[in-house]
Formats: sequence, C-alpha cells, structure tokens
Amino acid sequence: MERPSHLSLDSQARCLPCRLPYAGLAISLQCAAVLLFIYGIANHTPIGNIIPDIKVPPIQEPEITKPEKPPEPDIPIKVKTDPAVEPIFKDGPRIEKGPFTPQPPITNDPPTARGIDRALASITATHTPPPYPPIARRIGAEGKVTLRLTVSAEGKVTAVDLVSSSGRDDMDQAASQWIKAHWTYRPALNNGVPIAGQTLATIVFSLVNER
Repeated sequence: MERPSHLSLDSQARCLPCRLPYAGLAISLQCAAVLLFIYGIANHTPIGNIIPDIKVPPIQEPEITKPEKPPEPDIPIKVKTDPAVEPIFKDGPRIEKGPFTPQPPITNDPPTARGIDRALASITATHTPPPYPPIARRIGAEGKVTLRLTVSAEGKVTAVDLVSSSGRDDMDQAASQWIKAHWTYRPALNNGVPIAGQTLATIVFSLVNER
C-alpha cells in the first residue's frame, strides 16, 4: 500500500527551519574567505603572512653532569718513631804495658823424626830346651813350668821368677838356670831407644820328646 505524497512534502517543510542556521554559517564562511582573498590581493600580502608561523621551541635535553667527588678529609697520619737512643761508651780496663820482651825468632826447622817403638823379640836360635833332670828322667816324671823373665836393654835375661811350678824342684831349677844362661832377646825400643822389659816363658818336660 503506497504512502500518500502529501506526507513527504509536509515532513520536508517542517525540517527546513532546522537547516537554516547551518546554511547561514556556511554562507558566512564563504563570504569571509572571499573578503580575505580580496584583501590579500589589494595589499599584495601573501596569504601565508596573514597567518603567522607557529614556532615550536626546541626541546633542550638536560646536560648530564658527573657527580663531583666529595673532598677527602684531611686526616693527619701519625708515624710511630722509636725514640733516639744515645750510644753508651764504656771504657774497658786499661792494660798497662810493661817493658817489651823480645820473642825468640820462629824457625822453620824440619820436625824431628820419631823413633821406632818395639816390644821384646826372641832370638829363636838361642831358645834351646834345657836338659832333662837325670832323676826325673829315671823315675819318668813330667811337668810344665812357667817363668817371668826380666830382659835388660842389651837383650840379656837378668832375672827369672817362678809363675807356675812343674811340681818338681829339679825341673824348675833346670829351666831357670838354662834360660838365664843361654836365652837372649832383641830389647824393646821406646822412640828408638832400647829399654828393659819383661816377658813370659814356658818349658815343657816330656819324655816323649826326649825319645
């Protein structure tokens, strides 16, 4: 069903007063633009000069400064020093010098040669056995006698002492007398000088050795 045409015309007629202010404003702006254009041509002033330039101030960045070091406090440094010690000089005992005594001159003489030390040494050729006592041989007696001999610096037997007996006096006497009469020694030496000495001697009386 179609709407009647008189209704659309009526609605447009009602909205016309609402649009008049907007239409007036648009006409006013156009008139102002025309006037400005004419004014600019008459004064030979470019339109751009009418509207001043907008200057934007530059943004300055804040300068970054290093923080200053605080001043170091003045602290006095104390150095420990040992107190000076004065040297002490002590006078020692004075040595009184007597009269000068000359010392004997030192000579570089060669050392004296030391003599030879030696003990008693037997001469084997003279150490013959004593004769067997006749009575002891006849009865078949045997024995051993030990004697201590004293030898002079010349190597001769000067004294005979009995240390252990054979058990028979004739055997002891025969051994002592024979040694003192026949045996000789090379004397002992002390620093190369012959001296007297002592030694032991043993005589064995055995019938087995006699046969």
